[in-house]
Amino acid sequence: MIKPFKSMMIGGLDSKIEEIKMNIDKSLESFNEAEEKLREAEKQTIDLTNKVEEIISNAQSQAESITKNIIDKTNQTIKSKEKNSLDRIKQIELSAIQSIKSQASIELNNILKNYFSNLSENNKSKILDNSVTDLKSVN
Repeated sequence: MIKPFKSMMIGGLDSKIEEIKMNIDKSLESFNEAEEKLREAEKQTIDLTNKVEEIISNAQSQAESITKNIIDKTNQTIKSKEKNSLDRIKQIELSAIQSIKSQASIELNNILKNYFSNLSENNKSKILDNSVTDLKSVN
């Protein structure tokens, strides 16, 4: 009586052991799959981090390049405007000098006309002779 009961019990235990082994194998398989997926996810994370760093680096390089171009163009514009301003100042100076010379010439002519109009003919003749003599000595 014990033998059949023992064999039934052993048979039931063996099937339970097999079932437990299958569950352990399935769990290990699931664990291994999860580990593999974790490694893949970590690799993807590293790849994405590298791509993000590359994008940021490229963006910084482009920003530096754009900033340099803007600074260079601004400096060129400033130099150009400075040169134009200096040229305009020179033109204004020349115009002012010319205007002053013209006004001085007109005033000198008026003074000389007044001076000569008040002189006698004899004094005018002497001044003219002295001027001609001075002019000849200069040449």
